[in-house]
Amino acid sequence: MSKPNTKLLNNQQIFALIGIAVCCGLLILAVPRFIASLYALYPEAAFKQMPQTLPTEVYEKSIADLSKALSWYQNPDYWQTQGGFYLQLFNNRPLQTPAQKQAYLKQAKTAITRGLSLSPVDPRGWLQLAVVDSLLKMPKQQIISALRLSFYAGRVEPELVIPRLRFSYTYYADFTEDMQQLWQKQIPVAWAFKAPQLVKFITAHPEAKQPALKAFIYSPEEADKFLSRFK
Repeated sequence: MSKPNTKLLNNQQIFALIGIAVCCGLLILAVPRFIASLYALYPEAAFKQMPQTLPTEVYEKSIADLSKALSWYQNPDYWQTQGGFYLQLFNNRPLQTPAQKQAYLKQAKTAITRGLSLSPVDPRGWLQLAVVDSLLKMPKQQIISALRLSFYAGRVEPELVIPRLRFSYTYYADFTEDMQQLWQKQIPVAWAFKAPQLVKFITAHPEAKQPALKAFIYSPEEADKFLSRFK
């Protein structure tokens, strides 16, 4: 009768222990994310209803629930969403004192910055930071730096292109030539995905027509189509 291969059994036991350790490790990682996702359910549902104005209580509960979610798992999207809710409170909560409004902006900036530190390739996050810095009356170059990172992080963002063009145009005169070119490169994106909104923006800011037209310098046919919308 043959004896069992002790070495083979030992190897099998080692592999089994490694497998158990890996499973336990994955479970340890998964549980905090799962609990965080449960806390984030309400804020995510509220976020989907924006940009329509919601009751103040919804924003406050969403912020509180996201704080609980973040205590379990540092998700950059949770931070960005929380920053958005603070901005909604800043914009929509009635009877605020200047100190309360300032506090909401600072809380929004903190949340957005934390999110960007975890996930810097976030064009919406950088735009949101630029907006908050503008409301906080931070130096123009700081705002422009955030806009530059927004452009670099996502040049083709159909849902972001018009809000970003509209907001950043406020600082166009302060842009370097490189930043002006980044702004101009957004025009074909807007023309391709959001032409009616682009025309509406240019109509409201006729002085923007000339820099916008530079974006079509190598596409004369598109330039003619663009100009025909203003006749």
